[in-house]
Amino acid sequence: MRAAYRLKTDDATRLAIMKTPPRSTTPEKSVLFADNDLLLLEAVGDFLRASGFQVHLAQDGLQALEICRKEKPDFVILDIVMPRIDGARLCWFIRQDPKLKDTPIIVFSSLSGQDFRNFPQLSADAYVAKGPLPIACEHIIQAIRKIEGEGRQSQTVDSGIIGYNRVRPRKMIQEMLDDRRHFLNVLRSLGAGVLELDPTGRIAMANPGACKILKAKEVQLVGEPLVSFISPQDRKALQDLFAELAEATEPQRCRIQAHLGDGAFPLQICAIMEGKECESILVIIESADQVS
Repeated sequence: MRAAYRLKTDDATRLAIMKTPPRSTTPEKSVLFADNDLLLLEAVGDFLRASGFQVHLAQDGLQALEICRKEKPDFVILDIVMPRIDGARLCWFIRQDPKLKDTPIIVFSSLSGQDFRNFPQLSADAYVAKGPLPIACEHIIQAIRKIEGEGRQSQTVDSGIIGYNRVRPRKMIQEMLDDRRHFLNVLRSLGAGVLELDPTGRIAMANPGACKILKAKEVQLVGEPLVSFISPQDRKALQDLFAELAEATEPQRCRIQAHLGDGAFPLQICAIMEGKECESILVIIESADQVS
C-alpha cells in the first residue's frame, strides 16, 4: 500500500524553523516511530530527537515488530496504513507479547476518530491526527506527556483522541484497509496452509492451516524466517528461490516439495507484484486439510 499522507513543502519549512521543542521530562526514553512515508518518517524522527528521545524508525509493520522485540521502546507511535503488517495487527501482536504488552502505543493516522472503533485489534493509548506537521508533532508530544502523567491505564478511546477536530477523514484510506482485511479474511478461511512473506522470506501472516502445520500460533510465527521451520536439507533451495523472487519484475509462480512440521508438503510459491517490484511472497502449503 502507498502512503496516505505526503509531507508538504510548507510543513517541512515551518517544522525546520520551529524553535527546538522543550526536552522530555525523562530524557533518553526511547520511541519507535513507524510510517511508510519516508519524508514524514524523517521529519517526525528529527522532531522527537530534538525533544530528547532516542528514536527508532520503521518503514513497515514487520520491521516495526522486529525493532520492538529487540529494543523494547518506551513508546510506540504507528500509522495504521502500512505494508507487511498494518497498524491494527501490529498493535495486537505487541499486546500479545508478555514482554511488550504494557508498552504505550500512540496511533498517528489520517483515519477519523470514529473509524478506530472498527478495529477490534487496535488497543492504543492515544490517537493523534495527521495534519499540518508542526501541529501534529506538538500533538504527539502532548499524547506522550498525557500518558507519562496519567499512566496508560487511564486512557480511553475518547479521551485519547487528539487533533481530529482539525482534519477531514479520508474515505480512501478506510476503503484500502477494508480491502486488506477482506483479503486476509479470505486467506484465513482457506483449509490449506497459507503464509504471506516479505521479499526476504520473513513471515508476515499465517492462516490457521499454516499454524497447525508449523505447530505455532501466528504471533509466534510473524517476523520469523520461514526457512527456520524448514528441514536443513531444503533450506538452501528455498533461500535461493526467495532471493530469485525478490528480484522478479513480473509475477512468478513455482511449486516445490519441502519438509516442514511432521512431513513433506508441496508448496506453491507466488511472487506478488506491485508494479515491477516484488511486494510480497505468497506460500500455499498443499493438503493442509489432511494434517491431523
